[in-house]
Amino acid sequence: MQITHFGHSCLLIQAGGARILIDPGCYSQGWAGLDDLDAILVTHRHRDHVDPVLLPARLTAQPELAAHVEPGVLEELILPTSTAMVPGDRLQFGQLSVDVVGGAHALIHPDIPQVGNVGLLVRAPGEPSVFHPGDALDVTPQSVDVLCVPMYAPWAKVSQTIDFVRAVTPRYTIPIHDGLLNDDGFELIAGHLIERTSGRFVPVRDQRPWTVTTAVTL
Repeated sequence: MQITHFGHSCLLIQAGGARILIDPGCYSQGWAGLDDLDAILVTHRHRDHVDPVLLPARLTAQPELAAHVEPGVLEELILPTSTAMVPGDRLQFGQLSVDVVGGAHALIHPDIPQVGNVGLLVRAPGEPSVFHPGDALDVTPQSVDVLCVPMYAPWAKVSQTIDFVRAVTPRYTIPIHDGLLNDDGFELIAGHLIERTSGRFVPVRDQRPWTVTTAVTL
């Protein structure tokens, strides 16, 4: 398995003979030129997870490319070749499967309407598993090799982030949702995770692919 971080919450995951791109938002760079994608997946409607200009243009130019999005995304944007995905769905791309979980975005403030959000549990036979939670910390699947951890958000405290990682107990944690953090802020939060959670924190922040080779033994 290879994971490439294109900034903020955007990841390219290659496993099981498939290539899927998750959450190409407006704080992410470099993803628009990717080829040989099997699908694009979007966890929710916020612009930092779905670029309202580049993604529609990409899907219009490449109508054979499948996109699976949280239903609220289709209320905001016209996305050709897109279908809604809801909790309980299982998507299959070659030998790579994606289980859709969750349902609600984390609460930002009672005055701000709460929108939908899905988490994505990615697996392929004999390869590590990956969990991308989108913008929520309430779903904590077990037997996860790689947990994608939102590092900074207006809806989360560091204490909640630590408890989220502790509840999942992954082998590795990697950062997402870090587009608004400078280097000092990133190091501060990473330090808390390294000191107060188990597993290995891997600072995957640039566009060099990270190869993950260790899978959970069930």
